[in-house]
Amino acid sequence: MSDSLIEQLQQTAEKAVNSESIAEGMQHLAKAFSLFSQEAARLKQSYEKLQEDFQSVNKELSSVTLYLETFLKNISQGIIFVNKQKIITLYNEAAQKILKINKEDILFKSFNHFFPDDFFGFSISNALNFGLSQKETYLTLTTQDKEKIEIEIFANFVHQGPPDTQGIILLLRDVTEVQQLQLIANRNDRLKELGEMAAAVAHEIRNPIGGIRGYATLLYRDLEKYPEMQEMATHIINGTKSLEKLVTTILHYSRPVSISPKTENMVPLIKKLAKHIKVDPNCPENISVDLHISSDPLLAPIDADAIYGVLLNLVMNAYQSMASGGKIVLSLMKRDLSCVLTVSDTGKGIETKDFDKIFSPFFTTKKKGNGLGLSEVQKIIHAHNGKIDVHSQLGKGTTFTIILPLRR
Repeated sequence: MSDSLIEQLQQTAEKAVNSESIAEGMQHLAKAFSLFSQEAARLKQSYEKLQEDFQSVNKELSSVTLYLETFLKNISQGIIFVNKQKIITLYNEAAQKILKINKEDILFKSFNHFFPDDFFGFSISNALNFGLSQKETYLTLTTQDKEKIEIEIFANFVHQGPPDTQGIILLLRDVTEVQQLQLIANRNDRLKELGEMAAAVAHEIRNPIGGIRGYATLLYRDLEKYPEMQEMATHIINGTKSLEKLVTTILHYSRPVSISPKTENMVPLIKKLAKHIKVDPNCPENISVDLHISSDPLLAPIDADAIYGVLLNLVMNAYQSMASGGKIVLSLMKRDLSCVLTVSDTGKGIETKDFDKIFSPFFTTKKKGNGLGLSEVQKIIHAHNGKIDVHSQLGKGTTFTIILPLRR
């Protein structure tokens, strides 16, 4: 209420008190009440306007807060903020997923309770005490499942705002898959060069092999009276046949995989494979088959013959690793926009040192074989824009996991 209005009310009240008649006093009181009512109405209007402004600001603040919370929750990068007292005051879901530490356990706790001072590649204490220019580091973490993940870290010092909002902000990005894709790309480049070289060599030696085989056949015919020498000619002929078969395989491998994808339901394909195993004469009698498949159709753009050939190859490998018996487990499930297919066995397993070479051409641990089976399997899966991985333990068995995109 303004000073001038208070003065007017005082003057009007004095006139009402000093009035010579009741009527005159009532007039002065009515005037004072009118002035008071007008000011009360003005104050009410100002209050309502202030309340509207407050609600508007509060609504805007709530909207911004919700936006920030949604942003922090859905961003794929992990975000951590460590204040100048080394307390973690911000830790989003992505950081929890990368570091495998629950948000409820770490938030508003001391940084050093969970991490060494230089865990992220620099001293947090020095950075908080002396400031930090923008920094980029890399970190390799080993999870509880013994899986290694590569993390790219961006760090910066926030020095603006009140003291309790100053500190280190860390941005974490899981680059494991990116690096794996880069390794695959590099490996594919090397394999392409190897394939081109192998094809050139195969073409060069195919004609001489044919000539050797022809001359050996003539020798075999002319040495009819010399059985021992004729047997030697037979070995030469058989050797050239093996070489010709290998050359044909190499030439086939060096060509790009050609597929004709159509939308197919993966479920009947796996059921067909399970039936095949049960009647396959190559399958040892003491091997059982377990089937775990989705109850719903899983439609995927695949070349059914090529994928079935891949699965048969994996099943044949399982046979050979379980000569004394065991179990094959076939699984087909949906995961997000992909179908996940696994072929597991309880065989002898694969040594860890061989994991990186298992899909390399010409690598094999078998006494017989050219080592092109799994390499060809991988080429077919990649041609379907899919992925194939292997997990194995010596003496416990092996699992091949194939991930193929479903029909969009």
